[in-house]
Amino acid sequence: MELSALETFNGWWKTGAVRKELLRSYKRHLYQELRTYLAKRQILLLQGLRRMGKSTMLFQLIDELLKETNPKHILYFSFDEIAYDIKDVLELYQKGILGKTFGETQERIYILFDEVHKVNDWENKIKTYYDLYPSLKFVLSGSVSVALKRAKESLAGRIYDFILEPLSFAEFLEMKSKPLQEIMAQPDLWKREVLPLLYIYVKYGTFPELVDETDETTAQRYILQGVIERILYKDLPEEFNIKDVELLKALLYLLGKHPGMLVSYKALAADLGRDQKTIAAYFDYLNFGLLTQFVFNYRGSPLASLRKLKKVYFTTPNFIFALNGQMESVWPYVLENIVQMCTKAGFFYKNTYEIDFIMANGKQKIALEVKSGNIKTKQFKYFREQEEDTKCFIIDWEDDGNVGDVPIIPVWKLLLFGIG
Repeated sequence: MELSALETFNGWWKTGAVRKELLRSYKRHLYQELRTYLAKRQILLLQGLRRMGKSTMLFQLIDELLKETNPKHILYFSFDEIAYDIKDVLELYQKGILGKTFGETQERIYILFDEVHKVNDWENKIKTYYDLYPSLKFVLSGSVSVALKRAKESLAGRIYDFILEPLSFAEFLEMKSKPLQEIMAQPDLWKREVLPLLYIYVKYGTFPELVDETDETTAQRYILQGVIERILYKDLPEEFNIKDVELLKALLYLLGKHPGMLVSYKALAADLGRDQKTIAAYFDYLNFGLLTQFVFNYRGSPLASLRKLKKVYFTTPNFIFALNGQMESVWPYVLENIVQMCTKAGFFYKNTYEIDFIMANGKQKIALEVKSGNIKTKQFKYFREQEEDTKCFIIDWEDDGNVGDVPIIPVWKLLLFGIG
């Protein structure tokens, strides 16, 4: 490994500043929280889907640190393309840049590793340096959740983890230079201006780099080639040694036509000519790649629910747009997917009647029905008979109102305010 490999990423060693093109003027809402933890001893782990701005946030942190920190005391390295050994990177940094060992350094040294999960056994290597050298402050990022989950267990007590979610609608509006506080203070006054932006957000606006994109074909290609295919053909095969990438693709495109579909491993195995264990494993891979997530049939306890039916949704509705282009045939599914992304609802209910989503936080339950066609509320009555302390809501695209004693919440308000 040559010193130039480090110098390429760390231009501030010579200039004292981060290159402007690596920074964005807008800072995601998570930035301020992450920044407050820089003074803590523990490792910071920033995880999330590809292209959500993790690298940008690391550079923004470096830009902040440079105000009070010796530029050579900040090391950034990305393992996205070449997974160099962490020890080699740190040894070269000590010898070629610091001119002394970590043990001889009293000042705080900031080490920011991007896509660190690509390095074999990285968590144990980081743990060794963390334990040996208290002056080191590690800030890490990664995209594939299984490696990061394993690391959090290995580094328990030494690490704080943060999730950079898809861009929220509030962040999207801020990036579009809309007066968010005024909108939230008087949402109905701003409805006519907000609604056109909602439909852009739903198609491709959860990716920060696409906020100002006006060409839908370009946006679709960005998500499909820059995110989905990158995960399918590179990230997941590298992490799990997957051989049948086309099966991953087939499952994802099937979901693209039916987001929120009930998953039957037996039926899919028969249709695709694979065994049920393989189908189950490949759905898990899609979840680990942060492309999809399961929602389980509510049965009163987490263990009972896990054994029952499950549905699968995309982590952002933008994937539906990327896989379909034309959205008309899947609009009802899109609304469901937005509600799931926004609320993080972990359950639905399906027995003698159905409810689209159940949010179960302790004794308080929230039941959500996504409007499609004629609105029915009998299912809420039945559910309340078994779960008395349940709040019920209907989610629509644009309109407020009530059906009996059940409020209707437009999804644009749900995205801004959550469940009231």
